[in-house]
Amino acid sequence: MLKIGDLTGLRVLLPKSTKKAKDGTVVERFLKLGKVHNAVFTPGGKRVVGLMVKRPDVVGMVKRDDVFLAWDSFETQDEKTLVITRPDDGMDKAARKRLGIDWDACIIWTGMDARTVAGKSLGYVSDAEVDRKTGRVTRFLTTEGGVSHALIGSFVITADMVR
Repeated sequence: MLKIGDLTGLRVLLPKSTKKAKDGTVVERFLKLGKVHNAVFTPGGKRVVGLMVKRPDVVGMVKRDDVFLAWDSFETQDEKTLVITRPDDGMDKAARKRLGIDWDACIIWTGMDARTVAGKSLGYVSDAEVDRKTGRVTRFLTTEGGVSHALIGSFVITADMVR
């Protein structure tokens, strides 16, 4: 299983061009798109549909909009890098249209309060474990805070417990 927290902070590269070197090897050139900072879940909250990529500011001052990257549109290049595999229909509006998702109803679980049906606080959602191929959530991890997480660990909520 893959933890969303393991993807957070990874850099995302967009293929720019390929060129053949003199020795015959193919050299791919990439453009840095940004870094992963959140996962986007379906309105029901039990499947990941994509990632939000924070783009770097222009000249360090002008903030740019985040980019939505569909779950089926990237591969892991190494432990610190994701590469976009579907640049045409794997990002933003084209990806949302292809996936047929209602963007306004999608959920970003990270940091959201977790409560029982009766209203008792369980902390906040700190992470989720998902199947890499399907994006299905197996369990959510909640915690009261950083110190609590370090001392006690996380409280596990399985996907079938989510209401």
